[in-house]
Amino acid sequence: MAAPKVVVIGAGVIGASVAYHLARRGARVHCVDRADRPASGTTEVGFATATAYRRFPKSYFELNQAGIAEHAALAGEYAPAPWWHRTGTAAWTDDESFTGYLAQLEEWGCPVERYAAEDSSVVFPASGPVAFLPAEGWIDAVAFTRHLLDQAISYGATLELNAEVTSVSGGVGLADGRRIEADAVVNATGSAADEIGALAGARPFLGEPRRSLIAHLLVDGDPLPCILRAPEVSIRPDGPGRVVLRSDRVDRGLPARSGTPDPEFVKDLLDRAAKVVPLLGTATVRTASVVDARCARDELPSVGPLSAVPGYYEAVASAGVTLGPLFGRALAGRIVDGVGDELVDVFTPDRFGAGGRE
Repeated sequence: MAAPKVVVIGAGVIGASVAYHLARRGARVHCVDRADRPASGTTEVGFATATAYRRFPKSYFELNQAGIAEHAALAGEYAPAPWWHRTGTAAWTDDESFTGYLAQLEEWGCPVERYAAEDSSVVFPASGPVAFLPAEGWIDAVAFTRHLLDQAISYGATLELNAEVTSVSGGVGLADGRRIEADAVVNATGSAADEIGALAGARPFLGEPRRSLIAHLLVDGDPLPCILRAPEVSIRPDGPGRVVLRSDRVDRGLPARSGTPDPEFVKDLLDRAAKVVPLLGTATVRTASVVDARCARDELPSVGPLSAVPGYYEAVASAGVTLGPLFGRALAGRIVDGVGDELVDVFTPDRFGAGGRE
């Protein structure tokens, strides 16, 4: 039987992962993106960690744990894998239920250690547990995406940028009038997934935009021993002299628009970070932007075939950096061999309704 021909729409971390695994399995892959470079959307500006922290329900936690393992396996195969930084995560809260949450993590099979707070650059709580999740890490998502696409191309895939998809049926039509015939089309376009899905006759499934202020800082030295999840802010290393910040509490007050944030929100984020890592009080803001991402209405991934639209697949998630490689392997198995994945299949696109053309 001839190898399937597959169009992957989207060249972010999920689309690149899907293209890589499909091409590696022998599929004829054409990856298209309307941007002029790969990883130019949320992949480029997101927080980019491989984590299962605070992921519910259990099925979603297990999915993210499998995603972390997939990253570790790829990093081992392509060692030294400069995009992968397994630093672990130190986490603490001001919530009395935190001890119970840590017990739940251990019950679910997540390795949890008590963090030895020896680094004087970080202000840890005077009382209460500080947990350490040793398997987690951060990722240079742009470098990782480019690596996957380079590998996909080495296996015979085609990458086409500045390619606007205008129709999806038995392949895709492009704005310049060309058609790319295919046996399967994978929608890995993130916040644009409903737009592309409508072209295929799929039902809408995305929820309201989720906005997050992400700040990239320049600092003196390397003040972070690992990823930090504090009550008011999350902080991660980003290479020598660089740090990335975000905060759920800041995000709750953001206005309903993306792009350049108002200065008071940036200051609020920096002030919260400096309480945890005082050195960040003198840091320089390299970039600060409000990321306007959308995920499924139930805030869980949509990955796999949509039964009502033959040959159409979705690969959409808010935790795309963590889950991309796992999605890629699972979809390659589904499309090339017709074999599902027990963890991934729970998050079927069919749960949002049928859709499909009349």
